[in-house]
This record gives sequence, structure tokens and C-alpha cells, in this order.
Amino acid sequence: MAGTSTSHGADDNLYKINLLLKHDDSTTFGMEELLCGVNLEEAYEAVAHHLGYPPDAEENPGRGCIDPARTAAGLQEAGGRIRTIAGDGGRIALGTGHPGALVVYYLGLARWVEDLGGEVVVTEVRGRDERDVPLDWAGPVAVMGDGASLLHTHDPDPMRHVLRQAGSVDLVVADHGFAGAAIAAGIPTVTIMDTNDPALAVVAQRGANLTVIPMDDNRPLNSYAAALEVLKAVP
Repeated sequence: MAGTSTSHGADDNLYKINLLLKHDDSTTFGMEELLCGVNLEEAYEAVAHHLGYPPDAEENPGRGCIDPARTAAGLQEAGGRIRTIAGDGGRIALGTGHPGALVVYYLGLARWVEDLGGEVVVTEVRGRDERDVPLDWAGPVAVMGDGASLLHTHDPDPMRHVLRQAGSVDLVVADHGFAGAAIAAGIPTVTIMDTNDPALAVVAQRGANLTVIPMDDNRPLNSYAAALEVLKAVP
């Protein structure tokens, strides 16, 4: 999940920064207004700050770098925020645009929130015709699905729908567009940020109410048990 052999190397990381500068909507995650005026220096430095490495650092060819200490610190901060809000009976929404890797991680978080006394938000499912965003639920975790498969997505619309239906939400724990929609709505958010997710780094540096966990989001499902252990260990 961290170290010097993560999934996206320098070329991809710099390509995504370039897309961000063009305000490509697959890279802004629904946070266009929060990213006005972003330039190369700002994006590069923001990503480097959160990863603990420049985005074009490679110690292994084609593989990116994340300082494991930054990952652990993000998990610990996230755990503290979740514990406080859930312990007070708060309402927490969870969603992932990377269900093929992360859905087990989020299901574990949902169970922990409920054990702490928090409420995990679940709303109605949207239709799956061509006019609708196909929001679905893997238990209490919002995902995009087509009825046969869970889909990788950067689209913020599924979480926008959740937030419209949910009423008050105290914290969103999510990634990709699911996180971006919450951040743009001003809701406190915890997010996973891979090396090629520069928009999240920029809005965090600009002061968004956001805890960033720099972590590879392309590992096998059961890999994230270790991340859960670190996150839940915070008293």
C-alpha cells in the first residue's frame, strides 16, 4: 500500500497533474470550483507533501513512491476523527470509486463505526437507465454498479445523490469522486489518495476540511486489513 513499488509511476502521475491543469473532469473529482487557478508548481508540491516523495520519483522503474510514515499518519488521523464522530452517535457516509480493491476495507470501517455507536448512512438506489447514474450499495458502502459488476469510477454524481437524500452527514469517508463531491459540499471528509490523484492533494493544501491517507488504491482486496488495524488502533 506504500513504499517504493506502488501502482502508478512517474509518467502517469505527471500525466494526471497535466489533466488537472486542464480541468479534466475525470481528474477534478467534482471539485472544479475549489481548484480554480491551480498551476503546475502548486500541484506538484501538494502531491509531494502528501506522498513524502515528488510525484515523479521512481526507485523501481514504472513504480511510484509513498512514504509509509505518511500513510500511517493519515490512517491514525482518520481513525481519530472517525472514532470521535461515531462515538458521539454521528452520521457517517462511506463510498468508493475503487470497489475492486477497497470495498472490503470500507465494509470493515462500516462495522467499526456501528460498533462505536455511529450511524452509517444508506440511501435509495438510483435507476440504471441511460439517464441515471447507477448508484448501488455494497452493504452500507456506496458504489457504482451496473447490476452485474461494481465499477471503477471518478464520477462525483453518485455521492451527490447520496448527500441530497441523506440529510445531515457529519463525516464522509470515501475516495475519488465520492470524496470530491463531499469536499465540494463542505462536508468533513477522510479520503484515500493514490499517487495519481493530485486534486485531493491540492484542495487539502488549500485548507479543505480533509484528512488525506496517501495509499495505493490498486492492491488486492485483503491487503487493506493492515490499514484497518492501524486506523482502528488510535485510542
